[in-house]
Parts: sequence; C-alpha cells; structure tokens
Amino acid sequence: MISAKNLIFLFLLSIATLTAPGAPAESAANDLWAKFRAVQQGPRALHQEFEVTKHVSVAYGGDRVARFQLILDLSQGKWRADPVGGAREQIRVFDGDDLFVFESEGKEYARVKRGFDKEKPLPEPYDTKLDWNKAKELESLPCGFSGKDHGCVIFEVPIKPWIRPDTPGSVINMTGGTIRIMADTETGIWLRVHISADVERGNAGGSRYELNYTVKQMSYGAAPDMTLFKIPDGLHEVEKLTPWNEARIKKELAGKPAPNMQVKDLHGSPLSLAELKGSTVLLDFWTTWCPPCQADASSLEKLHRKYGGTNLRIIGISVDEDRDTVEKYLNKHPHGYPVVLSSENQLPRAYQVDALPTYLIIDPDGVLVTAEEGDQGFTRLRKDLEKAGLKAE
Repeated sequence: MISAKNLIFLFLLSIATLTAPGAPAESAANDLWAKFRAVQQGPRALHQEFEVTKHVSVAYGGDRVARFQLILDLSQGKWRADPVGGAREQIRVFDGDDLFVFESEGKEYARVKRGFDKEKPLPEPYDTKLDWNKAKELESLPCGFSGKDHGCVIFEVPIKPWIRPDTPGSVINMTGGTIRIMADTETGIWLRVHISADVERGNAGGSRYELNYTVKQMSYGAAPDMTLFKIPDGLHEVEKLTPWNEARIKKELAGKPAPNMQVKDLHGSPLSLAELKGSTVLLDFWTTWCPPCQADASSLEKLHRKYGGTNLRIIGISVDEDRDTVEKYLNKHPHGYPVVLSSENQLPRAYQVDALPTYLIIDPDGVLVTAEEGDQGFTRLRKDLEKAGLKAE
C-alpha cells in the first residue's frame, strides 16, 4: 500500500529539480507508457482510488472548484471509472467495444459518441493525449510504497491539442497544456498527476483547467471482477442521461422523503436535513457569478430575517466555487443563514444541479415538496413555501 503522505511530500520535493530534456527522457517516458498499456490490456486487475481537485478559471463566469474521489478498475482493455462526491457522479464503463455512462442507482444508461477520436478510450487521467517525444524527466525517487518499494520517475509532457464535439454546432478546442506525471517504473502506473490546459468552448471564451490526481489506495495483480465492466441489469438505454433539474426533481422526488444531506457550513458547523425536521427547509443553490442568484439574494435575506429561527431554515449551497471566492463575496454581501460549499462537501446526486439558482423546498416532515429554477425570480417561491407549511404572516 502506498503512503499518501510520503507520496505528496516526495512529489512536491521533486518539482524544483529539472534535468535537461533529450532522447533518454523521451525513450524512458515511451517505455513507461508501453508498460502501463501492457498492464491495462493484461488479465490482472488494476484498482486505483484517486483524490481529485479540479480548478477551472472561466473567462465569463469566475473560478470553479470541484473535489471528489475517482475509483478506477482496469483489466483486459476494459475499464470502469466511478466518481464519488463530484463530477456529477456519472459512472463510465468501457466494455472493450463501447463506452457507456450511467448513474449509481439510476434507471438509464447512454452510449458515449466518441466523435473525432476513433481510438479506444482510456479513463481519466490516462485519457490525456501526450507528445511523449517531448517528455522531460524531472526526478527519479522512491514511489513511497509500504513494504517492498518501487522506483518512481516524474515526467513533464506537453499535451497534444485536440478538438471534440460539444453542443450541436460547436466544439471544444484544447489549445495547449502540460501534464506532470509520477509513474511507477516497474509498471508504468500513474500515482500522481497534475494537468494544466487551456480550453476554448464555442462562443463562451477560454478557460484554464488545473487538475490534480493523488492516488490514495491501489492494488494490482488480483483476478478481475468482470461484472464491473458491464451495464447493470434493469437499465434502459437513452440518447442522453436525464439531468437533475427542476423537472426531474419534481417528477421523481416530489412527495417523497428528501435525500438526507450531512454537510459542514463555511464555519465548520455540521448541518443535517434529518435534524431539521419540524421546520420548513429551503435549499438555495447559487454561485457568486450568477446574476439571477444575486437578484434573488435580498429576497432570501428578508425571508430569513422574518421567519428564520422559527419555522423556516434556509441553507445556501455554493456550487463548485472555492472558499476564498465565496468568503470574499460574503464579506461584501453577508448572508444571515448558513452557507455550504459543494466543493468541500459530498452532496446527494439529486442535489448536484446545474441550473442556477435552483431552490428545493422540504416540509417539516422531511418530504421534498417541489423544486424551482429561480431565473424567473421569486414569483412562485412564496406560494411553494406556504404549501410546505410556512406560516407566513
């Protein structure tokens, strides 16, 4: 088992050391990639669990942060990637021929169209297209495994520019970037990865992506569980997975117990929906860069001042933003109710919404009453709260 603490220390220590690029580094990097491909195609199972931090600087909408766990299983050219607590928790499975996506405990699955890239896909972070001929070796060091340790090497490699389909009529264009990899010299398996890339998406402008993967647990050599690489029984195929939005929440969850949520707010205080029974609860999903969120903020604050602490509890959930960004915003625009960072908490899948703002209303018995996408303002929200049991004066 690898020691995460030792791995992080050794990786950071190595960043300052840079050897001259040349044929030996290129050859060694290509050799390591060939070793990993042999592992991935081989009959034994590779299991890895990464901690992932994704930071995106968006030209039109501020910075966004996501932290989650990524579980990978690979064998015989097949693989499965399970994000936990983020990345909208869509499981990806490649069965050797087709790539599928579905949700844990969901009812649907979809085939992923690979567009311009006709090669057999790899899971992240191994899916990055690299120019191995320009690899630079930065450092050789122990991997940090307990017991019999292996040697590791750190490379920095340019990412090959790519273009992929996005929404109908538009594409995503990765214009340039680099990747820094800490790999096991015996197997080529990646243990730590840093990706920095510039991406352009249609008319939305450019974005800067920074991703960090750190392996926390790993095993290699056992017999594979081949059921991991199959679509679960009982799912039906759709063209595209249904997003968790107002319509789906109303259809599938309204009138049922709301999925419980156990989180900590910005100040570290624990919050649990189960412990808020007896009060009407309003969950407000927002971001600092969202104009409708800003427009509704004063109305939410008035609701909190009038009813908060009695029969209404408001919880603001900042979606995919880092702590510094949210704290700076709240210093200028204080909220009297608690605020939770989705980037620092694991939310139930149904609460990983994309439309902002989105409001979920839960009655005093813990039943989810309705959902509203708030870009049209507060018109329907007060009536919804009254139906949920709020005793408005």
